[in-house]
This record gives sequence, structure tokens and C-alpha cells, in this order.
Amino acid sequence: KPKFKTRMQQKKLLCNLTKKLSVISQALCIFLAVCIVSTKTNTINAAIYYPINLGSIKVSGTVTDENNRPLLGVSISVKNTKKVTVTDAKGHFTLETNESAILVISSIGYLSQEVVASSNNLLIKLKEDVKQLEEVTIGYQRLRKSDLTGSISSVKASELNLSSSTLSQALVGKVAGVQVAQVSGAPYSGAKIRVRGIGSINASSEPLYVIDGYAIGGNTSQGQGNGGNATNGYNPATAGNDIFINPEDIESVEILKDAASAAIYGSRASAGVVLITTKRGKAGKGSFAYDYQLSSQQLANKVKMLDATQFADLFIDGRNNNYKDILISKGITWNDTYFSDDNATRIVKAGQTATGCSVCILKDLYDFPTQTKIQPKYNTDWQDVLYQSALVQRHNLAFSGGNESTRYLISGGYLDQPGILNSTYQRRINLRANIDAEVSKKMKVSSSIFVTNNVNREVQEGRFNQGPILGALVYMPIFPAYNTDGSLILADKGAGAQTDGYAYSFQGIENPLALAQRVNITRKGTRATYNANATYQINKDLSAKFNIGG
Repeated sequence: KPKFKTRMQQKKLLCNLTKKLSVISQALCIFLAVCIVSTKTNTINAAIYYPINLGSIKVSGTVTDENNRPLLGVSISVKNTKKVTVTDAKGHFTLETNESAILVISSIGYLSQEVVASSNNLLIKLKEDVKQLEEVTIGYQRLRKSDLTGSISSVKASELNLSSSTLSQALVGKVAGVQVAQVSGAPYSGAKIRVRGIGSINASSEPLYVIDGYAIGGNTSQGQGNGGNATNGYNPATAGNDIFINPEDIESVEILKDAASAAIYGSRASAGVVLITTKRGKAGKGSFAYDYQLSSQQLANKVKMLDATQFADLFIDGRNNNYKDILISKGITWNDTYFSDDNATRIVKAGQTATGCSVCILKDLYDFPTQTKIQPKYNTDWQDVLYQSALVQRHNLAFSGGNESTRYLISGGYLDQPGILNSTYQRRINLRANIDAEVSKKMKVSSSIFVTNNVNREVQEGRFNQGPILGALVYMPIFPAYNTDGSLILADKGAGAQTDGYAYSFQGIENPLALAQRVNITRKGTRATYNANATYQINKDLSAKFNIGG
């Protein structure tokens, strides 16, 4: 402890000491603490500390689950600081921090970990939080699955078949006790979901859909587009038809299968409840994700039909045998030379008319004098003409990020799905924005906005003479689909009610390809929905939540 005569000498020496230390090492941070100055002895007690500045390092690594699968959206934060980042689709992350800083790795459904920052590449494996995974939100509370008295099935996003274009198709084979059946192969048609079977003849058996806590009315239409049997019903608001929600936006799906759900959601839940939770933003550095899917669809199995030669043989034999039976029934002694009778003679002998002749034969298929078949000029497989291989494209992108108080997720999707049936398609654009904010320690608010635009090119289904699907099975293979100049045949004279003055009792039907291409049935729709809620934590075990939406 040096002694000084005056305070001026004390200050002077202190300044010189500081300068010398700065010269010795500019990399060291000098902290000078001046302790108690004794006024009686004119002495000063001084202590000098040299804290080491470790400098900034770049930390990088990969986060996976226990099965070495990369985890997307895992939060990586520096303990006791506001530095945060998230992992990308490959589980990679990069962060700048001080050496030996503590990194906190956390993600929903996994146990949090703390590791020491290092310049070496870090490999971090997260273990599932069994307690958290065993919890589920039912109505107004969170319960452990072991405490549930009702029947419920839960499906995580990772278990969904996201290559499917519809939510209902993505659930096929994923939920025990729930029937998911595809109505048709049309791209704009969904699948019917039956949670509790069919409980009414007239009312719908579709379940109630609850998306992010907001109930969306169950299907009130029984049309084919909604899984029913009627030909004129279609409800674009039904989530199961994939017109309301993009499967890529889904975080998890819970299905309430027993009658206890009616105690929470009322009579609308009589056919079961499908709880859908969409993805939300997470605290951390803003991230961008893009996903592209390309798939092919084609007719699984063709119906085995007669070709033109086989049809001609059957047609000629059938008409000749019918002609023979009618003459014998009239008491006329049969002679095989009658097979050479032309159509005019047959009408007279059989007592028929030109407008309803079941014994007449097309002259392009049969040589009457020689009683031989003429090889058909055309051999058209109408299933090959009508059906095609379809390439389906889907684009999805998402922006997410935020901090501890405000988080956001904005996503968009575009689906271009041609049908396997010629000229049919579905084109859909989805936009969604989810925002969560903590106004205070007790007040939380969130909102969701969703917009979808859908354009469907459809064909008529039902009767064979009005729709191309059944028409392709009854239209004769001896008729062509195109003219010699390549243009589409709108009607063939041989397929009409009367040809060359004779009607051959063929069904009056149009070219199936013409029915698909020329009968324009286009359905367009734009739907926007929103919902917002505020939650106030009254105490540890009680909270109040307010919902509004439309």
C-alpha cells in the first residue's frame, strides 16, 4: 500500500498506471476498482482486475431426433441473452456468440438441452418429451391421454401423407376406427370421413371440424363432392374436401370418436369431431422454407372390353340369330340363305320398322351376299382416348420467426392437379397468416387469416349418355374419335338413332371425348376466413379465453 502526501499525487500515479497497462496489452480489458480511501492516514487501497475477453466465435451444428432424423424449427438460444436462431430443413444452424457460452436447444415435444458453445461442429440429439406428447387439448383443458375417459386418436404432421392433395386422403390408414373412403378419382373430389358411422338418412354424417379452436360447420350437403350420393350437392366450405385447408399447414390432428364430444361442441359433434391444429411461428431468427412436390397419377386398372373385331363378330352373330328366332317364331321355315337378306328385306319379314330395327346390320361390317364379316376400319379403345397420365405439381413456401413476445407464420401454397380424365383439373391457391403475441405476463392474443381460391374443371357423372366415364364403356370401338383432319368428331352417324335410313337400336350417345372437352363445367370459388382469440390467465389453474371469427 503506497503512501502519498497529497491527493494530486494519487491521481497522477493512477493515470500513469492505466496508460502503462494499456500499452502492455490492448486485448485485455482493465477494470480498476478504487476501494476505501483513508482520510486519516491519506492512504488508498486499490485493486486491479484483468478480465479476459474470449472473443466471438461462429458456432454451427446439426440437431436430430433419436433416430438421426433432422429436426426443422428447433430453437437455439444463448442463455441469458436475446440471441436466437432456428434450424433449417436439414437440422443445421449457425450462430455467433462468445466462446464457452451456454446454448439452450428447445423444441415442442422434445426435452430441452444445454450445451457449451464450441468452434467444433456440434451434433445434438433431442429426446422426446413423453409427458408432453401424452397431453392433448380437449375442449377447454389439457389432459394426459391416460386420464381420458373418451375415445380419441391423434396424428402428428410427420405421420401424415403430405404427398396427398387433400387432408382426408392424408389421413387414409392413419386413424384406427375411422373410415376414410375416396368418393371418386376426380381431382376436385374429396374423400368421405366417417367417425361414428351413418347416424341419419337425411342429415349429413360428416364430422365437425375445429381448426385452431374455431369450429367450422360440418358438411350439410350430401353431394358427391362432399362424400354423398347426390349429383347436385357440393359444399366448398367443407375442410375434408381440401378446399378449406392445406395439408402442409397442419401441425397435428386429433379425432374425437365418442359421444362425449357432444358435451363440449353440442349437437354438431354428433358425428364426431376432427380437431386440427395449424403450424405457428416460433421465436428466433426469421426463416424461409420452400417445398416442391411432383407426382404422377394414372388409371390403376382398365375395364376389359371387346376390341373392334370382337365387337363386330358379336354384333353380326347377335343380329343374325335374332333374325332367325323371329322368323321361326312366325312359323317361317328357316333357311340359312336368309342370312343374305339385306336390311330392307329383314324389316319386312321380321315385321319391324326402320326406326326400330333389331335385326339390321351395319353395311360397313357385313357383306350380305357372301354372309361374311367386313374388317372394321377403326379400332378405338375409348379408355385410352379418355384417360391420361397426369403430372401433379405443388409449391409451398413459408416465412416464420419472431421473438419471445411476438411470433408469426405466413404460408402460401399452389396446387396444379390435372385429372386422369381428359380436360379435368383442380387449381388452388392457399394463403395463411398466423400471429401470436404476449401483451403481458397474463394476457396472450393470437389471430389467423386464411384465403383460398379454387378453380375446378369438372365433367358430368351419372348416366352413360350424359357423362364420358360410363360412355367410354358403352360406346362402340368401331367408331373413331377424330376426323381424318385431326379434328374432334362431335357425332358419328353410325352411333346415332338412324343411319342410312335405318336405326340399329344403338344407344344415342355422343363421342365420350367430346362430352369431356366440349361440355364446359367450371366451378370457381374464393373463400376467406379469420379468427382471433385472447387468453387471460386469472390464476395458475384458471384462464379465460375469448374467440371471434367468421
